[in-house]
Amino acid sequence: MNNALTKIATAQAATGGRYPRFGRYLLEVEVIRTKEGFKGDSAIAELKVRESEPLAGGESPSRPGETVDYVENLSDQKKGGGGRFKSFLMTLVGADEHEFANPAALKKFFDERQAGTHLLIRCEVFPKQLPAKEGHAGKVISGYRWSHVELNDEQLAQVEHARKASKLPVLTDALA
Repeated sequence: MNNALTKIATAQAATGGRYPRFGRYLLEVEVIRTKEGFKGDSAIAELKVRESEPLAGGESPSRPGETVDYVENLSDQKKGGGGRFKSFLMTLVGADEHEFANPAALKKFFDERQAGTHLLIRCEVFPKQLPAKEGHAGKVISGYRWSHVELNDEQLAQVEHARKASKLPVLTDALA
């Protein structure tokens, strides 16, 4: 069978990508991975919407139960995608930047340990106006404000139960 047709047939149906719409969210990490593509390397967090609310006067946000993607291109250092994804990971686990200065410290999030999977994070996705360029109006992109969720005992038990069901190591081992 044609390789292109296989890719289409096995892809998840989506309209307009799986990016979160503007809104405030409580998100659960499903998986964190990297991908090599024609535009270079990307870091991707697949996130399940647990709670959502619209921004004041804004459109309706992504709905609870939907999976949305947070994607950063890592290939152009000047654009800062690596720094933004690092900030996402730091906020997810409540860590300081010096703890993430070594690639080995980041590996646990992307390898079989999936240290961030099933953790919760809050996010506000807001419209961010880019400056005008070469006589063209600047386009509006999504900005992200992440905030750490300190898990209570019940939430931590839910995370550990979900990690066990996903055949992932307990959180303390994964984060070690």
